[in-house]
Amino acid sequence: MPLAPTCDVFCVVGEPSGDAYAGAIVAALKEAHPEMVCAAMGGKHLRAAGAEIELGIEGLAVMGLGPVLKRLPEFIRLGVHLAEVIRSRRPKVVLTVDYPGFNLRLLRRLAPLRAQGTRFIHVVAPQVWAWKPRRSKSVAATVDRLLCFFPFEPPLFNRFADRLPCRATFVGHPLVDLVQGPWDTSGLDAELGFAPEDPVLLLAPGSRAREVATLLPIYHRAAEMILPRLTALSGRPVKVVVSKVPDLPLEAYRAHTHHPLVEGRWRQVLARSHAALVASGTATLEAALVGTPHIIAYRMDRFTAAIARRVLLTRHVGLPNLVANARIVPEVLQDQLIPERLAAHLLRLWEGPARTTCLAELSATRARLGAGGAVQRMAEIVAEELDVGHRGRTGDFAPGRTGRTSTEFEGAV
Repeated sequence: MPLAPTCDVFCVVGEPSGDAYAGAIVAALKEAHPEMVCAAMGGKHLRAAGAEIELGIEGLAVMGLGPVLKRLPEFIRLGVHLAEVIRSRRPKVVLTVDYPGFNLRLLRRLAPLRAQGTRFIHVVAPQVWAWKPRRSKSVAATVDRLLCFFPFEPPLFNRFADRLPCRATFVGHPLVDLVQGPWDTSGLDAELGFAPEDPVLLLAPGSRAREVATLLPIYHRAAEMILPRLTALSGRPVKVVVSKVPDLPLEAYRAHTHHPLVEGRWRQVLARSHAALVASGTATLEAALVGTPHIIAYRMDRFTAAIARRVLLTRHVGLPNLVANARIVPEVLQDQLIPERLAAHLLRLWEGPARTTCLAELSATRARLGAGGAVQRMAEIVAEELDVGHRGRTGDFAPGRTGRTSTEFEGAV
């Protein structure tokens, strides 16, 4: 009975940001190695890069311990099924991107495949510096290569190099490559009916339904509260826009705000904005790279927050602040997240010394994240590991070879 076609790389992501990173890596790989076959659990970016999508990622992005526990049986079933799919594709390299709770368990499930020669690469080091540093040994035991976005991360994992084969490497942050100006915002102004000189306040309540339902009402009230004062400072009416993600319905936003929505074009709308309220996550790092003064405003469920307060080791939550090791943008979290507090921070960031200082610090973010080229470096590392995959028996797994019988499959092992 014929098995599924083999592949060179099997990518596993669980949310849109990981899909964007993996898509960029696969696109760079295919440019250098057009014959490479890539399969994936992924989304639109991996599909656009030419990966064969075995499983989609719609609905997999979950935040908070409570929501994850509610769906734990679903994730377990998915992990079991995905492991079977990966075994059937017999990749030389399994490339997992972020989503550590799921991906690292998946790799441990696939340990026999690793013993047969498949190489395991994980992109985005788990944040052991923030909580449970003892996890670093378990991570080092699970993967062959760990590609880190921050320069302080590799030593946390390489300290086990004398006992474990994992090699952690600082590659820089891919957003340095992916977030590149200048941005033409004239089309955005025309669509929204804004004049080029109109100041814009951006509300970006996250990409998940729970985040929008929790954060957007607070963001909206803060904007309504401070709008008259911001308009007086600017000498022109301040416009408010809301960033909408394509995956969520219009009603999820219209239940909480009447302000115009901008779907997609995230970096354009960031570049057009004078200041922003942004949910914690990768979006805040993008805001920093664009150079938009912003407030990191977030609230998670109380159960997750209570645990986080006990285990977090860092003074900051927002990525721009973690990269700078200083509070360069305000963080308003949990019970502090009230409209009055957000309005006060917006007023300080709108003009004056606090804004000047913030802009100067944001301009240094790109340098702190490396000199660029992270995507190309990651693609080169994956290519290196493709040569190692199956340890000298790669001829049995040539790109594009399809439909081995079960006897051939067993003989290759």
